[in-house]
Amino acid sequence: MERKTFSQVQIYVRETYNRAAKLAAGGNYEEAVELLVPVVKANPAVPILFEKLREYEVAKCRSCNPLVKLFWNLISPATFIFIKIMSLIDSQKAMALCEGPLSFCVDQPLLLSALADASEASAAPWGAATALNVIRIFHPNNEGNLRRLAVAMQNNNQAVEGLKIFRILAKKYPNNLAMQNELRAAMALSSIEAGKWEDKGSTQDKTDLKDALINQLLQGTIHDAEQAQILIDKFQSDLATTDSVDLRRKLADAYMIKEDFEAAYKEYCLVAEKLGIADPVLDKQIEKAKLAQMDKEITTLEANGASAEEIAAARAQREAYHEEQVVSRASRYPNDLQLQFDLAELRFEQGAYEEAQTLFGPVSENPQKRRASLVYLGRCALKLGDTAAAEPLLAEAVKEMYRMDKYRREALYYLAIAYEGNGKKAEALDCYKTIRANMENYRDIAVRIAALTEDPAQEQK
Repeated sequence: MERKTFSQVQIYVRETYNRAAKLAAGGNYEEAVELLVPVVKANPAVPILFEKLREYEVAKCRSCNPLVKLFWNLISPATFIFIKIMSLIDSQKAMALCEGPLSFCVDQPLLLSALADASEASAAPWGAATALNVIRIFHPNNEGNLRRLAVAMQNNNQAVEGLKIFRILAKKYPNNLAMQNELRAAMALSSIEAGKWEDKGSTQDKTDLKDALINQLLQGTIHDAEQAQILIDKFQSDLATTDSVDLRRKLADAYMIKEDFEAAYKEYCLVAEKLGIADPVLDKQIEKAKLAQMDKEITTLEANGASAEEIAAARAQREAYHEEQVVSRASRYPNDLQLQFDLAELRFEQGAYEEAQTLFGPVSENPQKRRASLVYLGRCALKLGDTAAAEPLLAEAVKEMYRMDKYRREALYYLAIAYEGNGKKAEALDCYKTIRANMENYRDIAVRIAALTEDPAQEQK
């Protein structure tokens, strides 16, 4: 399998990666993992996805209930055997099969070992290295795993990291000639791979180091304005000799991270002009840059003490532009259900609930937008005072949501409101308490639970 960078995969991969990174930065590892798992399954050739998914899974697992860990490890032998058999038939499919169980509990040495086996069979050393490294995190004294991890890291162009492990093992067995020979071989490989760039006497100049950093950024993602500027300089230099649509799109992305929204908007527009064909994804990027630019201008007006009329006018202009873009895309691409969903969502936000209902209806037939559309349809019915119609819609949405994440919490919340409107106090109370068990301070559920609880002593049950 040939490794790929973000520049070689669809744009949704990078967008999902960035969303997961933001969730993880806020400590929400469960949703970060949930976002990355399907992307990793669909893109096994992108090493950075494996690294981040394992990182978030480890963070999630550290606060995992011991009984949950025990359960998954008890059933892992059966899963291990099945995946080992699948590796002989389709090793890449075997890799994908490992991701589901690991997303619930990553501390499963048997399953991680099976993932490493399948990754090696698929010529994906990054999959093996990241899996075996998780075993090291939770079981640092497993010498068999350490030896295998060191080799996997060497195969994954991480010879320096592999050398560190060989040194640890060599210290334990100073009189073992075979181990000392392995250590010397690891040192030689590390020296060749690193090119001795870290030595004080290195002859590599700053340009080489900068190129190395650029390559790292291109293989991962841009994290801050300083890194974005490095890539901006790189892309501008490249564009001086070769004008490329792909380069300009990357340049616009870098400008967005740097929050130079005006420059990003201009570059996205240039890309659209050069492409000469309709592209709804690019169209949304152009809108995003323009809206960000307008938001920045509104913030500046507020900071400079502009009049309420000026600020209101700027906000009205922003909303008018946003509506124009959403309506235009939905009109130009009537069969694109994502764009129809965007229009329906806009109408809901504007309070046009009957129109939103009409728009969400067809979109709810699409599997990818079904659950979100059902929730919106239920909310539309609530806004229109029809709790009888809202209840089955929201109940169906909850039924199709298996994880207690922010989407299920929201659906349960509105379902409880529908239950209340239909006189089903016990059912409403059950919904609120389910939410509270997962997130104690969610919205106003404490007040709602108190209002539904006739006997205060029953409130804590």
